[in-house]
Amino acid sequence: MTDKNNAVLDGERLLTFSRFLKNGPCQFESTIQGESMGKTVPAGSRIRVRFASDDNLRAGQIVTYIAEGRIVAHRLMRVSRSRGDRYVITCGDSTVCCDVPMPVSAVIGILTELQSNGIWKPVPQPQPRSFGLRLAADAFSSVVVVALWLHPRCSKWIAAHIIETRATAMRVAALLRRWARRSPPKQAIDRRSD
Repeated sequence: MTDKNNAVLDGERLLTFSRFLKNGPCQFESTIQGESMGKTVPAGSRIRVRFASDDNLRAGQIVTYIAEGRIVAHRLMRVSRSRGDRYVITCGDSTVCCDVPMPVSAVIGILTELQSNGIWKPVPQPQPRSFGLRLAADAFSSVVVVALWLHPRCSKWIAAHIIETRATAMRVAALLRRWARRSPPKQAIDRRSD
């Protein structure tokens, strides 16, 4: 991640730093790299993130957190408890699979604004989804939450396999589309006798 002055902060240092700033009005700016937030927060968007305490997290907000050493900005679906600890369940707006549950302590803050054409604007609401996509997203996140109640490692394993299965299905679908475009249409054989 790079700030306004092009100073590079790694995720773990930012997380440590954020613990001291969560109760104040401090914020930082960053740039979105991926496309998992779809049209809501397109790749390349500049964002402002307000450091936030755990008590300020609400479903529907876009939160930033540290996962595997990188900073992720995804929509908060729910906060859930398991074995005395609190976890966030998040999901990118352009996918139906929720992310691996993360401890609330991994959350840095809440995305408050994004820059579009040089103007800072409030974070827009998510793009409307079809009933089928909403149902699938709710089903996947519910499975992950139930597994979280059983054990956090179980939930992480299930979420990772749901994500992996979706990615494999998407690759197979893309391969089939390419194959269908390359295959010449078969000529109909006229089997009528004259």
